[in-house]
Amino acid sequence: MTLTPRGILFLLVALTLTVAGFFRIDGNLIALGSAGLLLAIMVFILGKWNLRGIHLKLFAPSRVFADTSFDLRLTQLNKRSLFDACSTDLELNLSKTSRIETHATWIAARSSSTSKLRGSITKRGAVSEHPCTLRSTFPLGLFRFSKKLTLKHETLVFPKPLVPKEFFASGEFDDAWDGEGYQAGDAPGEPRGLRPYQPGDRAKQIHWPATIRSLARGRSPRVREYDPPGLRPRQAVVIFHSFGTDHTLIRTDLFERALSLVCGTLRHLRGIGVPANLRADFLAWKSQKTFHTESWSDTLTLLAQARRADHTEAHDVLAEIESTPAEDALVIISDMPLEAWKHIMPNRRMLIVDVQQHRFGQRDLSFASRKPRSLKTLA
Repeated sequence: MTLTPRGILFLLVALTLTVAGFFRIDGNLIALGSAGLLLAIMVFILGKWNLRGIHLKLFAPSRVFADTSFDLRLTQLNKRSLFDACSTDLELNLSKTSRIETHATWIAARSSSTSKLRGSITKRGAVSEHPCTLRSTFPLGLFRFSKKLTLKHETLVFPKPLVPKEFFASGEFDDAWDGEGYQAGDAPGEPRGLRPYQPGDRAKQIHWPATIRSLARGRSPRVREYDPPGLRPRQAVVIFHSFGTDHTLIRTDLFERALSLVCGTLRHLRGIGVPANLRADFLAWKSQKTFHTESWSDTLTLLAQARRADHTEAHDVLAEIESTPAEDALVIISDMPLEAWKHIMPNRRMLIVDVQQHRFGQRDLSFASRKPRSLKTLA
């Protein structure tokens, strides 16, 4: 319990009236001061009772992605049988990182109040406890009462998926694969022009402006014609390692970003229909399938609970690369900078992902003053 500015002023006035009444032997001042102190005591008792018997329940998803908003419900249960709860403020700290606030104006006895909220968790991992604080200034706003609680809710937070920019640099792994093992892509290819409608053409290929003009002339509808689809790998292997040369600084933030790149890479490959296997040093180089729904769920759980491997040697990484079949596409991701391990890579077609995806160049400061505009004199 703490005093509010209003409460401090109220108590100072009540004490001043009481003390002044005793010094001046004035019964009216003593009565007014005593009434104020008695009112403050009653407010204190009612305020403490207002938060008693209130229980909280949290309804939220059990599996979420980091830094992604999701819906949740927060219920305040008033288990008292006679007295209602008024003007309660609730502050919830999801996984001790994200703060969410809600307000309940009135909660009837033996009833509840539910707030529909949106929140997010910034860090991956397994979370089971969510601290929260229940506050109220009822009644009269003289005191601020608070009650600390801990909500139990198991939540598994997956890494935030980040698709590496290398996938879009030259069209690799998406309709531009020229390796040994390949399959036709799903994309229709580049548009070539228009042609008359043929049986078997899909409705979304119809070019309606050209079709209207063609029907007005008594001809058949017109559809868009595309080039043949491109090629993409039949299967891919994603290798994650934490190897780096000596004297290379180990940063935990780069490990988290690398896991996000792994998650985004695997999800991108699933989206374009390319089965992928994950091989990582934190999985003891055990191959993990990621294409089917059950395998993808297991992979996300492993990424959420991943811990950085402490001892990764160069021969371990090279052995995994050499054991990958030549017809499989190969993606290499690491939490170490490229200059610390890229020189050990063999001469083979592979996609190397840079963990430092964004590099901001330094801009030179220019203190040169602009030339003042010339003033035209009026003739």
